[in-house]
Amino acid sequence: MRRMSLLAATLTLSLAASAALAAPRQAAWPSLDQQLKASRVQPGTALETLIHANQDFQMLRAEEAHDKLPVPLWLRIYWRKGHPEGNYSASDPTGGYPLVLKEMAEWMLLHQDLVPSEADEWRAPGADPDAAFEEKVIGEKTTVSANGRVSGAQTVPRSESDIRINYLNPLKIIAASNNIGGTGQQAQYYSGDGGLTWGQSFLPLVSTDSFHSDPAVDWTSDGTAWSLTIGIKGQTLHLRAYKSTDSGATWTFDNTFSGSQRNTDKELMWIDHSATSPFKDRIYACWHNGNPAYANVRTSTGWGTPIQVSKTESTGTAIGCSLWSNANGDAFVFWPTTGNSKIVVAKSTNGGASWGTPVVAATTKDSYDIGIPAMASRRALIYVAGAAYRTATVNNVYASWTDLTGASGCTAPANEPGTNAASTCKTRIWVGRSTDGGATWGAPVMINNQASLNDQFNQWLGVDETTGRIAVIYYDTVGDATRKTTNIWYQTSADNGATWSAATQLTTARTDETIAGADSGNQYGDYNSLSIFAGKIFPSWTDRRSGGKEEIWTVPVTEP
Repeated sequence: MRRMSLLAATLTLSLAASAALAAPRQAAWPSLDQQLKASRVQPGTALETLIHANQDFQMLRAEEAHDKLPVPLWLRIYWRKGHPEGNYSASDPTGGYPLVLKEMAEWMLLHQDLVPSEADEWRAPGADPDAAFEEKVIGEKTTVSANGRVSGAQTVPRSESDIRINYLNPLKIIAASNNIGGTGQQAQYYSGDGGLTWGQSFLPLVSTDSFHSDPAVDWTSDGTAWSLTIGIKGQTLHLRAYKSTDSGATWTFDNTFSGSQRNTDKELMWIDHSATSPFKDRIYACWHNGNPAYANVRTSTGWGTPIQVSKTESTGTAIGCSLWSNANGDAFVFWPTTGNSKIVVAKSTNGGASWGTPVVAATTKDSYDIGIPAMASRRALIYVAGAAYRTATVNNVYASWTDLTGASGCTAPANEPGTNAASTCKTRIWVGRSTDGGATWGAPVMINNQASLNDQFNQWLGVDETTGRIAVIYYDTVGDATRKTTNIWYQTSADNGATWSAATQLTTARTDETIAGADSGNQYGDYNSLSIFAGKIFPSWTDRRSGGKEEIWTVPVTEP
């Protein structure tokens, strides 16, 4: 009898333990005081009132109390109240939240009265004496000039830049970056001497916008400079277009090209520059609104209506798009997916009036973003930088992205290194290629798979329309055992992507976004940029070599 009681008790305990293991993890929501202290919120501010009003944790999934998304819980609640239509699925690594909420949180913490600040003091970037070094020639062909500080010395962090050469006058270059810590107005940079010196201006805030995020720039053949941004106000994200008729010195509002959409994020642009294209000077834009990917086009009569380009091949969120067009006027929009981990391409042969059935170019190992020692807070975004090149005999399309190596123990999100510098799992830059105009794709390759424990991320790819040369830049932690400090590296292909050059270091000093004083929430931002034309390459990137605030830098590279 006693033995039966002991068996029954043991069974009861075993069942209880099993039930406890099977039970969902209970939410442990932070107290209001903990949230205010964690964000260093000043008493009596509008931000304190906003946080007080957004403590309805029952709106969130229980697991959000423990997830890795760097978006404060009160901001998630605030966003959900304005967007009940969102798909806040646990199966989507974005959680259903726009990535730009990271910038929104940073802007709110720096502007706790929640109103735009006065205009930034103008600082002429000019030449940078600290950046000078002797011009070097690599392999008797590639020439790397001096590093230059496009943004000038900054007192607020600048990140996420775009840069573009004026194809009809390569001495003229424009660039742009986020300016969250200042007025929030997107910072615009312009050069009329091939990047030797730079001026600076800002996009005006329109309508009820509080600040901007996610810059994009380009030129039309009449010499007009164009810039896109997200106009952010409260729970509303609109996509704004601006133009400059004085090469970037001043800017005027053009239009809101996202129409009535209010949940837009991660837009980029491309202008058809080809003299042989029937759609020359068309302005293409891509983004995602909630989950799906969208595109729009501006003709001489203005912007069209947004078109959803992603279909059933894409699950989760289509975040991190880019665009390109070739000499025939074929346009391509690229995006990754966070649900089924795909790299997807859609093609338009009628100037963006419609888009064909999307094609899956590759499958990624990780999804959405990757934690690495150099970028453990912001996390390295898996975005696509694509390009296209067409002649009488070549009809190639290229796509590049950051991903895990795929080696044993480095094949899934659970394997990412995070803060562990000793992890054998690493990130690399991958490039995929189609030789039939995007219809089919070969197996992607890692263009620089070093044996050492280092990480590569924030790549950008472009192709020279005059020569077909492909160029790629990226951050690499190679040479640092802690995997925290970075340089910008550069590779090219002169045979249409069949083979790649050895990597060349472009920066002359390392950057560390993990130490005190760095923009800890934003770190390097989500993307860098590169412009290439007629043998001249201008990359742009976030750089903190000065030990102060993050700045935007470039270096002219010349190929034969």
